[in-house]
Amino acid sequence: MGNWSRRCRSKALVREISPRFTDALSHYFGNGPTDLAAAELAHQQYVAALIDHGVEVRTLPGTPDHPDCCFIEDTAVVIDGTVVICNMGHPSREGEVEVVRDALNGHLEVVRMPKGARLDGGDVLFFDDLFLVGRSVRSNAAGVDFLTSVIHDRGFEAAVIDVPESTLHLSTICSSPAPGLIITAEGHLTPEQLAPLEAEGNEVLWTPNEESYGANTIGFEGDRVIVSSDYPATSAALEERGFTLTEVDMEHIRAGDGSLTCLRLFYA
Repeated sequence: MGNWSRRCRSKALVREISPRFTDALSHYFGNGPTDLAAAELAHQQYVAALIDHGVEVRTLPGTPDHPDCCFIEDTAVVIDGTVVICNMGHPSREGEVEVVRDALNGHLEVVRMPKGARLDGGDVLFFDDLFLVGRSVRSNAAGVDFLTSVIHDRGFEAAVIDVPESTLHLSTICSSPAPGLIITAEGHLTPEQLAPLEAEGNEVLWTPNEESYGANTIGFEGDRVIVSSDYPATSAALEERGFTLTEVDMEHIRAGDGSLTCLRLFYA
């Protein structure tokens, strides 16, 4: 399905679960993680799924100083050969970005977001030649404006989407498992917000609101998709479109308000 040439899927950074993951921020999916060992096992299975899909994975150590540090997607946004290091939207997550910056220095051109601009990488969705950038509770106007300027400077288009307070990030309820396809859950974004994508010939696949978490997916060339287990309507809709699915049990990651894409940062 479509042209994969501009989608990074060969190399990814991940970060180990913090020994204080049970103190991770949580508001949208439950009352917070309670089982550290189960979360660590889920993370290991997730990394194994990435490797099974041909991804070269580099693992950075977790730290007790940052309970949310495994959610590495939020720390940076990769735009072709450039990485924008974010100022994340929650003050407790300040300090997570340095180890990511150091890991990518020498691999990509590093750009640091200026003071006052705030943005989580989870509010950014790459859709072929277009970046969808969410303005949310974690990403302010200054952060969105700065990122879109970098996106334009690198020769890409950007579209800003207002993310409702019912969800944490744009990617929490929206993903692109393949070029030309957006999957999103009902009850968050409106059809009008995504109508410009449909006007360009893309498909928007709406899934039930009660399966909102399942709309976060990771697609790979060859019609292969990593999905969260226990979202049958979402899985069935993807299988009907010819995708081969790999399910990962994300229950104990979800408890910390994390999804599949949160746990990786593709950089090549």
